[in-house]
Amino acid sequence: MSREIVLGRVRAALHAAQPTAAHGAPGPAPAAALPALPRAQSCADPVALFVERGRAVAATVEVCASAEEATARAVVWLAARQARRIVAWDDPEVAPIAAHLAAGGLETMAPGAPVEVVAQADAGLTGAAWGIAESASLVLPADARRPRLFSLLPPLHVAVLRADRILPDLPALFERLAAGPGAGAGPAAAPAGAGAGVPAPLPSALTFITGPSRSADIGLVPVQGAHGPVEVAVFVLAGSPPADAPFPTPAWSVDQAVEVPGAGPRRGMPPRSIPHDQGGG
Repeated sequence: MSREIVLGRVRAALHAAQPTAAHGAPGPAPAAALPALPRAQSCADPVALFVERGRAVAATVEVCASAEEATARAVVWLAARQARRIVAWDDPEVAPIAAHLAAGGLETMAPGAPVEVVAQADAGLTGAAWGIAESASLVLPADARRPRLFSLLPPLHVAVLRADRILPDLPALFERLAAGPGAGAGPAAAPAGAGAGVPAPLPSALTFITGPSRSADIGLVPVQGAHGPVEVAVFVLAGSPPADAPFPTPAWSVDQAVEVPGAGPRRGMPPRSIPHDQGGG
């Protein structure tokens, strides 16, 4: 069958499917109806469920009463894994931990560090816009000050999550994102002049992270850390601002990126096999 015949049939089908206005001219195509989402579940204690489900997928999850406690626990967790090079988001909830690590002599790099330097880091330190209790998933926005690579390339990932931003399930997240800043719009503030009910602009990407990276592609044997961090720690801040506050504005500059001249091979934590009851795929 020739190319002309195929294209002719496509054009004819498109013309036949196009609606026609009353006066005979082609009318606008009807908007495609979006599938209805299930209603958000109610959850008596989203934080407790997030902790339970997070530990079930081999993540370290700790609830902290203050930013100071979260900082202390993160420092101990990283020291136990001999992390020496850290890449950290430009974020006010991450800044205290990054500053403490830098004061302790660790190489702490901000957004703007070259990709090859990020790839050699031992740990990535990020915040999180939301948490999903049902799956213990972190929801991370992406922009110049919150690079996606910081949670993907290093073998360790440490995240700071406000307790009031833990939602029961995905439908609850979509409701918040659609409702606007008056209902806790999440990862970005609304445009100037926008009020409640006006959806806030979304970032370039929202990344959902559930525990360490894992795969069971080869022989159906689950392997942790195959395509990303081998270990994930989430420190939940129990004392948090109201959930309808916009996602925080960065407090430190991207100009603080530190070059690591002549950095050697990436300090790695090799993938490890995990028990079958921790899942895979």
